[in-house]
Amino acid sequence: MVTWMTPDEWIKEVNRRKVVEALAKTGLLLPVPRLVAAAQVLEGRRSLGAGDLALAADIATGIAAAYADSPDTDVVRAAKAHVYTLLDRLEHAAMTGATRARLTAVASDAACVAGYADLDNGRLEEADRWFEDALRLARQAGDRRLEALALASRAWSPLYRPDLDRAAVVGALEAAAGFQRFLPPAARSWVFAFLAAQNAAAGADLVSGRFLEHARAAAGLVRYEGPGWGWWSVQGELAGWDAGPRLQVFTGSRLLWLGQPAEAVELFDDALEGTTLPIRRSNLHKHVMQACVGLDDPDRACASAHAALDEAKKYGLGLWTKKVRTVRATFPKPWGTLRPVIELDERLALAG
Repeated sequence: MVTWMTPDEWIKEVNRRKVVEALAKTGLLLPVPRLVAAAQVLEGRRSLGAGDLALAADIATGIAAAYADSPDTDVVRAAKAHVYTLLDRLEHAAMTGATRARLTAVASDAACVAGYADLDNGRLEEADRWFEDALRLARQAGDRRLEALALASRAWSPLYRPDLDRAAVVGALEAAAGFQRFLPPAARSWVFAFLAAQNAAAGADLVSGRFLEHARAAAGLVRYEGPGWGWWSVQGELAGWDAGPRLQVFTGSRLLWLGQPAEAVELFDDALEGTTLPIRRSNLHKHVMQACVGLDDPDRACASAHAALDEAKKYGLGLWTKKVRTVRATFPKPWGTLRPVIELDERLALAG
């Protein structure tokens, strides 16, 4: 049976082909091991022009798509190699002022990929440094879109440290929201959805609800926009806002924080069916684990914890091991003698 691609699938396929074609000109094609070399293809060039700029953006998109699909060690190496290569060329290569500004923007985007790679691996200090680099470069480039998204990325370190600072998390996201007129719909939806979840976690029900409505409104406009390039595009971090389950996940997360775990877990279960990317699946399993604590369901809470840990182990996502430990600390004390909980504790002990 012949089936036609949806418009969104067609756009993604066209952009995937553009990335492959761009990399083919260098003799360096995916899969991932070649991506590390592709990230350094501009190394040593003494002058850069429009064609080099387009290639740098295409490589950024290829790295972002590869990281979203399979965030393994080679992709992380490629992400960091791309940043270092771009920074080196910005310092040493000749180029016009306009090319320099655009290449600086690509370097900002690339620094965010490196930052999220360190964040997902639980290296918070390193992630902070990359996000500060991304912010500095975005400002140097005069790119308000990237400045906003780098500001938002500052939220994650205070969120995941042992001494969680919710005010700092919300403050970073609100700083990004202040630039909303510079953000395309997918990015606006991303910022507002996180603001909805974090305000719900802080107990601000009405504020959270308003932000979720803003996220929904922005998501409804995504199909009218182009796919963009790099990490902050529908090939990277901003995938799934047009027709995917991402809003469903944030809606469930808000309900969970507001004390409605039964309603939340229904949304999470639906979202799991349409979620294939490893980091998002890890996060969803962690959400289900949290909901099951509220539902007094230790068996499923532990099963979801193991599912999140399986993804974390496969891709080295150390942050999710920490997240599972955080949720485990909320288990009711009587659960501690149950076999599934004992087995989970043993696995967490082995994870170090």
